[in-house]
Amino acid sequence: MPRTFLLLLLPLTFGCATTPAPSRGAAPRQVASAEKQTLLTLPEILQRMEASPVKYSLGEKDSPPDGWADTLWPQRIEPLPYARVVREGGNATLAPPYSDPESERLLAEAEPHFQANRFDEAAKLYARATEVCPKCANAWIFRGDAALFAGKAEEALGHYRKAAEHNPDDYRGHFFQGHALSRLGRRAEAREAFATALVLNPRLPTLRKLLKMYPGFGLVITPDVMVPHGMAERTETGVSAVYDGHYGTAWLAFAACKALWLGEPSHRKEMTGSDSDTQFTSTEELECLNAVLTGYEVAKEQKDADAAVPDEGLERMERIVEAGMADMLVLFELASRVHPQATLTLSDDVRQRLRAYVLEFVLLERD
Repeated sequence: MPRTFLLLLLPLTFGCATTPAPSRGAAPRQVASAEKQTLLTLPEILQRMEASPVKYSLGEKDSPPDGWADTLWPQRIEPLPYARVVREGGNATLAPPYSDPESERLLAEAEPHFQANRFDEAAKLYARATEVCPKCANAWIFRGDAALFAGKAEEALGHYRKAAEHNPDDYRGHFFQGHALSRLGRRAEAREAFATALVLNPRLPTLRKLLKMYPGFGLVITPDVMVPHGMAERTETGVSAVYDGHYGTAWLAFAACKALWLGEPSHRKEMTGSDSDTQFTSTEELECLNAVLTGYEVAKEQKDADAAVPDEGLERMERIVEAGMADMLVLFELASRVHPQATLTLSDDVRQRLRAYVLEFVLLERD
């Protein structure tokens, strides 16, 4: 690694000779990663880069308004619409939702009535569709919609609950329950239902739009915590790490971590058992989260000019780490970008942890 790169990073990492890196920034080491490996600290990352034959370079570069999230975590898997989870022998796989040709025909027949606000006429056809296929969540959701738009929120709630009963993995049944409960003024129950919908579909734009349109629901979804202003990419001669200096030098540390994971396949193999850099791994993300927080804490202690104004996202990230939920942050914000349905096949206990994360850090009551 070029000496200039190391000199830029050393003050950020080590401070003066008598100042150790803060333990608070190393908190992610206490979070068990999916691969059960001990995460490297930022000094260890830099030491490996310095000793490497790979040519690493560093530069500043303006990041997009939303950071480099789309570059770092592109969607790799196309979601299966309204999938249900099939669990057999300890394995969980995704399958299409229950459907029936006659039920679908009735739903199509009802659609013109619904679009023309003839909700009672639509409801009759939706009822027949649920009778033809009681397990078809789609039919129950449409039946609930007809009741909700007819001003029958309590009746709609019952239909949405039936949808969730027949396919608990389809976020829509829970999302629409939340909508109906909000209409009924049952805000606490609505929040619980919306939280379940977010567990099943973390990047659910419909819910975000709904809560903006109807502030009377009393809920707000917090912005993403992880908005990366550092990244790394391969070059013809090695690996280039770039960071946006407008957002503080902590992102330099993040970029260095990402560079290590690109430039050292042996490190990836050691940590995950695979040297493929196209496979998402929570270990990499936890290690780089650890790096950015370490850099942020040291920068604050040194009264770095770039860190004079606290970074709201990194401050929230620190609180999440302190709560022992760094792995849930990675799952909710990052894994869900790569695989929009990554949360569906989680075990029940991990789903419950993710739900607790959503209720504590994501879906909040409006001030």
